[in-house]
Amino acid sequence: MFPFRHPSATDLRQRRLVIGLGAMKSGTTWLSDYLATHPGFFHSPIKEMNIFNRRWPNPFDQDGPAFRLWRMEEIVLDPHYPRSGKLRMRLRALAEIGRIETDDDYLSYFARRMRGQAAFGEISPSYAALPADALRQIAGLTADVRFLFLMRDPVARMASNIQHLRRRLRAADPVERVMEEVTPGTPLWARGDYGQTLHALAGAGVRAKGLIYEDLFREQTIRDLCAWLDLPFAPPDFAKRLNVAQGEGLTNTQLSQLRIRLEPVYQDLSRRFGADRPKAWRWDG
Repeated sequence: MFPFRHPSATDLRQRRLVIGLGAMKSGTTWLSDYLATHPGFFHSPIKEMNIFNRRWPNPFDQDGPAFRLWRMEEIVLDPHYPRSGKLRMRLRALAEIGRIETDDDYLSYFARRMRGQAAFGEISPSYAALPADALRQIAGLTADVRFLFLMRDPVARMASNIQHLRRRLRAADPVERVMEEVTPGTPLWARGDYGQTLHALAGAGVRAKGLIYEDLFREQTIRDLCAWLDLPFAPPDFAKRLNVAQGEGLTNTQLSQLRIRLEPVYQDLSRRFGADRPKAWRWDG
């Protein structure tokens, strides 16, 4: 028997890299979990690596350190830590992310953990704000880089985003105060500015696939995704729901107010989608 040898960073340059761009609260955690359990795919032990935010100006270039601290607290405070070897491995992965500076560092992070998987990658929702130049350079990391972008009905996504924000950071702020920030130019708006991401993907000329949240939990959608990624189909667990919005939900009146605020987003997407626009979205204000 020959001893097992992990691939090198050089080896990975010939493999398929998959980068998930978000959008936040559009099913990225569920998709990360699915890819992490797929036998042909290696997903980073830490879902949101946020590596590329530091290299190009964007609204979320400071997300990395704050997110890593939150993840570290989540792992260390887990009642199964330190008895769980899996939690210790995740904590080590989290520490290594903070030391990634170069492309080789990034690929080596995966190489140290991979075995025979044909594809590897990560999903970081804040990558949705990266410019075309960034996506073009990321596309040169390996011989085959593919980008995934998930979209959800803008009102439903924003409502979930607001719930998430208030539960984690701004519990003292009423919903109405947070909703005032749903305006162009704010970080909250940037999280759901699908048009900016679609424009950057088109400008970068990269291999990209858009997924609609409302269609994500269907077998045919996952079959099509696996085929696009050149992976064999692996049955997903559609009953599994991860990172579901918790806390005070928005009222129907507040949802209607959000729809008015997000009118520019709907108009832009209507032009982009044309007759293929998702039927389940709130196209009418």
